[in-house]
Amino acid sequence: MHADVERFSFDQRKHFLRVIQQQGRVTLPADGNEQVAILLHHLQALAEDLIGPYGTAADGSAPGPAFRIDLPQPGEEDGVLRIGRGRYWVHGRACENDTDDLLLTAQPDLPGQQVPGEGTYLAYLDVWERHISTAEDDSVREVALGGPDTCSRTRLVWQVRLTDTAPPGRQLDVTDIGAHWSEWEDLLQPADRGLLAARANRGATPPEPCVADPAAGYLGPENQLYRVQIHRGSGQEGGPTFTWSRDNGSVVHPLIRVAGSAAVLRDPPRDRRTALTVGSLVEVVDDHSTLLGRPGPLARVTDIDDKGEDYVVHLGTDVGTIETDRRPLLRRWDHPDVDGGGEVPRRADDGALSIVAPNSSGWMTLEDGIQIRFRPPSEGGGGYRTGDYWTFPARTATGDISWPRDSTGGPADVAPHGIDHVYAPLAVVTVAGGRAILVDDLRIGFLPNRVP
Repeated sequence: MHADVERFSFDQRKHFLRVIQQQGRVTLPADGNEQVAILLHHLQALAEDLIGPYGTAADGSAPGPAFRIDLPQPGEEDGVLRIGRGRYWVHGRACENDTDDLLLTAQPDLPGQQVPGEGTYLAYLDVWERHISTAEDDSVREVALGGPDTCSRTRLVWQVRLTDTAPPGRQLDVTDIGAHWSEWEDLLQPADRGLLAARANRGATPPEPCVADPAAGYLGPENQLYRVQIHRGSGQEGGPTFTWSRDNGSVVHPLIRVAGSAAVLRDPPRDRRTALTVGSLVEVVDDHSTLLGRPGPLARVTDIDDKGEDYVVHLGTDVGTIETDRRPLLRRWDHPDVDGGGEVPRRADDGALSIVAPNSSGWMTLEDGIQIRFRPPSEGGGGYRTGDYWTFPARTATGDISWPRDSTGGPADVAPHGIDHVYAPLAVVTVAGGRAILVDDLRIGFLPNRVP
């Protein structure tokens, strides 16, 4: 998530139970965020232990109506499947559909879903957590403060998707899917989607005065939370690319409108830290690109016109037109406009940076001694996925970053910190003549503990 925080401190492997505030100590937002993360982890684990990996409350001997995939009603010409109203649990997460007979093509979090062509499909739930700031939903801001925001939010996104691709050796069959669902999960989200190692390395740069630890390598003047994020995923022309930010990608500017190379900001930048300048790299993001897991176009700021009624940011790339109801925004990234070489990442054709290192060591320098190294997915694994990310704090007090170590004491190769998806099968659907003709239910019901 792109929250403006100092670090993400929750680590499931430590098995902490709660956070204890001590008298007379400085209070950090990370401590409160960790307490929430601990409670959320335990609640989701409890729900999964009691319910299983997925399920809904039973209605008698059968699953209730929640997320039941229904055929079109007789006489309806659209041939669109319906999604039942109710709550369905997926790995401890409560997916809630508040609409009766929701059209498959009218899902609030899956724009552009169409009626599939003829064939047999698996209908499944894709569930993940999305970060929401005032840029995406201005209602979370307290207007009495006169502009500044406070806390951001996350919300659970659920999407009913269709696929006709099965894992090797598996069939689009109710019995086979139910017995081997873990193989489908591995297909939808492979465990191996690439690894990253990070370090602070001074290299040949001479120590500077007033640096707390001259043996360490972070030379930045401020504490930062770095974020490395996959921009263009594997399997696309040009190969995978990445972007990085020293502020966790949290500097965003919601837009009133964007057309061509002109973007009109909803609000002027609140301070110098969040301001855009000529040469800043921004990604044009909206609800559609985020919900569909697609990279937004990247562009450099060429000019800023803040003298008239509108605050207009001019971009060096024509990004097209994005409707206001899709809530477009500019997200700032921090890598400079250089061609790379040596230890500096090479600029890719999409404006991001190439994942292929420009040197044999594999290490690439971002800035101020911060270096990263990618390990591509193994043969038979998955691929780099747009939106997957890693974060790590850099601290001036130590001149170092916080990153796990391997058995040799060097930087460990770490799987993406997110975005993690969880899945559940709903039905096998047969489509013929432009409409669904058969649905075989794959949902599971559990008996709720009712008081007589």
